[in-house]
Amino acid sequence: MSPDELLQKAVDTSDLAAGGLLGTEQANRFIDLVTDQAVMLKQARVVRMRAPRMELDKIGTGGRVSKLKAEGTAPSSLSEPVFSKVTLSAVEVITPFEVTFEALEDNVAGGNLESTIISAMAKQTATDLEELSIQGDKGSADAFLQGLDGWRVLAEGGHKVNLAGATLSKTALATMYKALPNRFKRDHADLCLFFAPACVQDWHDSFADRPTAAGDSALVSAQAPPYMGIPLVSAPNIPTNLAGVGGQAGTGYSYGFLTPRSNLVFGIQRDVRVDKDRDILRGVNIYAITTRIAVEFEDDDAVVVAVNVGKSA
Repeated sequence: MSPDELLQKAVDTSDLAAGGLLGTEQANRFIDLVTDQAVMLKQARVVRMRAPRMELDKIGTGGRVSKLKAEGTAPSSLSEPVFSKVTLSAVEVITPFEVTFEALEDNVAGGNLESTIISAMAKQTATDLEELSIQGDKGSADAFLQGLDGWRVLAEGGHKVNLAGATLSKTALATMYKALPNRFKRDHADLCLFFAPACVQDWHDSFADRPTAAGDSALVSAQAPPYMGIPLVSAPNIPTNLAGVGGQAGTGYSYGFLTPRSNLVFGIQRDVRVDKDRDILRGVNIYAITTRIAVEFEDDDAVVVAVNVGKSA
């Protein structure tokens, strides 16, 4: 029996029983695994939450604070910092699975199969958490995505650009860049563009088609060319099968983000559980990975979302 067949035979979803919390060091390793396996989560600011609800303090200025100094005259008014908060409210996510006694006995790897399966499940959990972080929508028909409002829904509070079915091009990306307020362009190196792989490929291929040295480089490179030094990150959890929005007819559209990396906030609670139980009547070991996550933008004004993004056939 091949490892893939063993894996398919061993893994099945099930209800779980109670278990225990990971230690602090183990929990931190799990959090590192989650962010390392994902794409946008790896770029985000990761907040290790100590409780299901956490407030992040924000301090700003609200504009110009300096004044011209007149000799012997005090300023007519004093500037004050602007204080605000970003609230992270975590939802609980569980990954339940089981391994049959038969699979553990029959596999040639001995006890290694159990740890291999747990590792595989942890990696898939990372993908699932990123899907929820991006696509989460409390109004979704998908029960899993109903858990929270992800970055796509939260981006409605920022700036929106309608590409009306156009594929990624210099014009499309320029429109997004111009929509971002200038104050967020000061730290240009922190800016990042996130799109689905098919959309990034369209941008990449537009360079590869050029009969120039840059075209040859793009053709053989695994990296898509940046726009004005801003990297285009291929995020597989951004869908490409969406219906048009804002009066756009048709389906097969996608979306993308332009925002500083530090503006993406991913909260994950340290109380991570990996529970295990045995069902001797069914002959299975039952496991569950449980944690709580939350997502936010630190500043809604610092995000531009492109909607109705097209892709080539």
